This record gives sequence, C-alpha cells and structure tokens, in this order.
Amino acid sequence: MQAIEALLERRSAKALTAPAPDEGALELIFASASAAPDHGRLRPWRFIVIQGNGLERFGDLLADHLLRSYPSSAPESLQRERQKAFRAPLIVVVAAICTAGGKNPGN
Repeated sequence: MQAIEALLERRSAKALTAPAPDEGALELIFASASAAPDHGRLRPWRFIVIQGNGLERFGDLLADHLLRSYPSSAPESLQRERQKAFRAPLIVVVAAICTAGGKNPGN
C-alpha cells in the first residue's frame, strides 16, 4: 500500500484495546513523526505518553477543563468526560515548542 493511500483511507476507532504499542514501536512512531518537514529544522515536537495511572489523572484534567468551561456541568457529564481518557490503553499528546521571534526562515 502506498503511504498516501494509508493516510487517505485511515479511519478512527471509537475505542482501542490493549495491547498498546510497545516502547520500540513508540520510538519508531516518534522518529517518523519527528521527520515531518518544519521550517528551519527546529524539531519543536514533544511527545507525552499517558498510560496506566496517568489515564486517570488525564481524565480528571478533562473533567476539570469541562467544569471550568461550563460551570453548570452535571456530574454525569463530568464522569463521561473523565471516561474519555480510557478509550485507549495509551494516549500520546503531541505538543510543539514555539518561541516568538525565534528562528523561522519563512519570516
């Protein structure tokens, strides 16, 4: 299969089951993602892996955010938001570190 076909035909699952990718697979995934083109070869990507007890903490953060955004949220809504963290055995949060006025050849 061509890489572009894999990207265009990709479908998201509502829930994923164990096992999660192992450390070797994650390293390959992160190395591939880090190879994405970026201006000035800044490599600003950061990957945060959430699993195990971290999923519960992440669920609490999701519920806290919902409550801050919608203070009148019902307890059932907050619990549903918490449970979103458990749709997969592992979550990868992707962030980019960007600095104002930093190196960017496009500017």
